[in-house]
Amino acid sequence: MDKDHCGFCQRSRWTELKDKISDTISQMYTPQIMFDISPESIDDKQILTVQVFPGNATPYYIKSQGKENGTYIRLGTTTRNADWISLDELINRGRHIFYDALPYTNLPVTESDIAYLCKDFSERAKREITRKDLENFNLLIGNDKNIATNAYAILLGKHAYTSRIQCARFRGKERVDFLDKKDYEGPLCEQIDNAYKFVLNHLHMAIEINGIVHTEHYELPAQAIRELIINAAIHRNYQQAASIQVAVYDDRVEISSPGSWYGTLTLEEALSGRSSIRNQTLARTLEKIDVLEGWGSGFKRILALCANYDVQKPEFLEIGDLLRVNFYRPSYKERADKSAIKHEGMHKKEKKGKQASNVTDHDRVNVMANDRVNVMVNDRVIEIIRMNPAINVVEIANALQKSERQTRRIISELKKNGILKRVGADKNGHWEVKASN
Repeated sequence: MDKDHCGFCQRSRWTELKDKISDTISQMYTPQIMFDISPESIDDKQILTVQVFPGNATPYYIKSQGKENGTYIRLGTTTRNADWISLDELINRGRHIFYDALPYTNLPVTESDIAYLCKDFSERAKREITRKDLENFNLLIGNDKNIATNAYAILLGKHAYTSRIQCARFRGKERVDFLDKKDYEGPLCEQIDNAYKFVLNHLHMAIEINGIVHTEHYELPAQAIRELIINAAIHRNYQQAASIQVAVYDDRVEISSPGSWYGTLTLEEALSGRSSIRNQTLARTLEKIDVLEGWGSGFKRILALCANYDVQKPEFLEIGDLLRVNFYRPSYKERADKSAIKHEGMHKKEKKGKQASNVTDHDRVNVMANDRVNVMVNDRVIEIIRMNPAINVVEIANALQKSERQTRRIISELKKNGILKRVGADKNGHWEVKASN
């Protein structure tokens, strides 16, 4: 048999196999899946590669098992049957329907709620927002525009108990010992504001003095933290019985949002600026009132802020059916580096003896590092007191992760230098911080 005839037989077999695979896929699944089958050579072996393209006619399921049992989803490295929440979202996506735009019939539309939203939105947008605007945002629907949507209920804080943001400060790097804890419910924009303030309250801040101008710098870019919290609020799945969680550890800020990437969106696509919004009514409303700058630009802006701030960009993770962002704190690494410098300096001093004239470069660096740490701690105490002038010493100590004795010593030094003043009794009094000149 000649070589051309053998090649013809081989191509014929590949064509036959390709047709069988195509027929099997077409018969097993519905709606029709878009795919491509092509031959490839790997290590001198011929294989057929099946490439399945993302589709929008969701859900795609195995005909013989039916829609409820035959729909599967991919979570991380595992494949599982779609639960009713995932299936409902897939059905809505296939119909180009968004959950936040659906009616929330349990909530009557009242003039007081409308007045609150209009007032709050007007202050944020710096222009008048009226009921007509709420209707144009699709927050109110129906022939008479008197039916609340899920987005309307979420923005008012009247959607569900789990539509909230939980915040916590933990000791160390593990979710074990609470140092501070707050649960923020109510209107969504207030939740975002409070969660943002909570994080800043637990970050280190330095004050840069340039002449008479004092500039405050947090260890992480504050605007990037706010963007991350806003993104969590917009992209989360409000059908899931879980809350957004914002946790501050010694080494990082961690933001966890219920719901994986929406639709066919991937992390790489999101970071490159592609947008696939799960809650389009919420996103559009927050954009119109200047809380959100623009769809799809948030992640790119966060990366730009980190580059300008010269800090490590956030780590984005997909863990099962939630998204998590880890924003690592440079102060933790700096403390570790300073500790290493201190240890090395002490080791060298021990070898050279305790002579004042033998102060090493490492000792000088350590003294300078300690001075910077003291300034940072003092600034942190001032910021804590500014946030809550009625706070007591024990609460300040907890926020600083220091003993009560150390905290009292720090406060005593600040009072001695005229920076802090105690007004009234220990129990019912308050602190006053001297204004900067």
